[in-house]
Amino acid sequence: MTVVRWSSQIDAPPEALFAFHADVRNLARISPPFPPFRLVSPPAPTREGDVQVFRLGWGPIGVDWHARITRVEEGRLIEDTHERGPFRRWRHQHRFSSEGSGARLTDVVAFRLLPTPVGEFLEWLLVRPALAGMFAYRHRQTRKALEQARTS
Repeated sequence: MTVVRWSSQIDAPPEALFAFHADVRNLARISPPFPPFRLVSPPAPTREGDVQVFRLGWGPIGVDWHARITRVEEGRLIEDTHERGPFRRWRHQHRFSSEGSGARLTDVVAFRLLPTPVGEFLEWLLVRPALAGMFAYRHRQTRKALEQARTS
């Protein structure tokens, strides 16, 4: 499996960072505008065993993404696995920890697009850079949202 890791320091308490990520409505708020990303399932608190459904892309060329929440450790971790979507396998951990006067957010994704050498090459060439860019954007948007909330 290919692994992508992205980590950032956020000037907010770890509890606030966890709560922000546990609110599934914030995912569309922090996701890049391309490709379009929206929540399909009703918004609900993130709990182990829940399935969250998202639509990625446009109309008939879009794909529904079903993510099962497999682990929640209050204040520390949210883990989801892909049940349906574009990947063969997908495990994503949102990790939260104290750091200085704020928190550290670390996203770790282990995935497999296709179980072939061509699939591994595409993961290296296209998917890894796209995920790194997506996480860089999401972390900037998260930082902006939480740091603005602290100064309001």
